[in-house]
Amino acid sequence: MTRRTFMPLFMGSAMGLMMLVVAHRQLTSVDTIGFIALGVFVGVHLVVAILALALPVWAATRNPAVHRFLKHIHRPNLHNVGLMLIGAILTAFTMHTWIHGGLI
Repeated sequence: MTRRTFMPLFMGSAMGLMMLVVAHRQLTSVDTIGFIALGVFVGVHLVVAILALALPVWAATRNPAVHRFLKHIHRPNLHNVGLMLIGAILTAFTMHTWIHGGLI
């Protein structure tokens, strides 16, 4: 397994565990900590998505230094996203079945 395959799977696994913890806390909590965790989880992903869309547009039109920097950073493709989702799903499924002893 190469680094190009391992890293997205590893990051997806971490994402799957984090999602499982947040969703489980949300479903089993009677206080507001579950809602806070879910709000932070969704909010951070929204901010990252907005920045991921806005920064390249701004860099391409306004700032040549940032444009040069963005040319050298990693830009995930559909293959990377697919590997991350596979890692997240497999990890969440494995942990859920291990903890609860079954699918439900």
